[in-house]
Amino acid sequence: MKWSEKVIKTAFVAVLSINILSLSGCGNAEDSQRTETKTQYGIIGETTKEASGQQDHIKGQTAGDIAGPRDKADGVEGGSGEGDSVVRSYSDREKERMEELKQSYQKETIYPEKLIQEANSPEDVIKGTLCYVRSTGEYYLPDRELTDEELLEIIDCNFRIALNASRKTQEEYEAEDLAARAMLEEKVQAAGGIGEEKAIEIAEKAMETDIGDKGNGLKLHRNDAYGWGADLCDITDWDEYKDKGDMGYFVQFDNVEEIEDLEELFLYQCTVNAVDGSICGAYTIEGLGGKTVWYRH
Repeated sequence: MKWSEKVIKTAFVAVLSINILSLSGCGNAEDSQRTETKTQYGIIGETTKEASGQQDHIKGQTAGDIAGPRDKADGVEGGSGEGDSVVRSYSDREKERMEELKQSYQKETIYPEKLIQEANSPEDVIKGTLCYVRSTGEYYLPDRELTDEELLEIIDCNFRIALNASRKTQEEYEAEDLAARAMLEEKVQAAGGIGEEKAIEIAEKAMETDIGDKGNGLKLHRNDAYGWGADLCDITDWDEYKDKGDMGYFVQFDNVEEIEDLEELFLYQCTVNAVDGSICGAYTIEGLGGKTVWYRH
């Protein structure tokens, strides 16, 4: 049987996390995006390439569609101070070129060479330069034809604003996790299944059988955010657990607290059927290189 990488991915994402190991998320791809504790709505500090890798959900929109909040580059009247650039409408030619460049940007074949120049207020705008003003959400355009680089900087800025606005906060992620856990627990209870503590007990006995004395000193890993000793997962689409149930407790024992070098890492992970308590699968990972051994049950 060819084992997929879905379960192993959970372990490696966990090993590289700030707490070295985490059971949250049952290995969903979305979990790798939870690197920030809060959504950052500012556009400083994120590189163009970091933003470009997350374009799929914004592709197909026009340059106007992905404009940032209060994007008034087109049709804003007047300047605010002596140092302001001219605020004007885009020319028809600029609009055509922007649409062409936007398509290339979304295909990830072209990027601006740098991030757009920004200012805190209109008074800080450097005359004759393209600039995004954070306080007003406006673009100040120079009184000349914009270059391809400048148009790309606007497209990139618009995209990053839209991207940041679409991100979830850590609180929203946690609320989703808790709601998903509660829903699965209700299903397990309705099916007459087992609880978390029973699953941990079953996994511990399986560890003793599978690895014997190598399990001595390994400690149950508890999720730092929620305190769970076992992550309750929907395993219906996990190839390695095909026909082994719909829900499972993902239990992990490891030596993380005892080591300083990840090359000394040793962990045992066991998935227990949440309804009948049978073992869906178990494996060990040794070292950061990921020497993996599966144990069939």
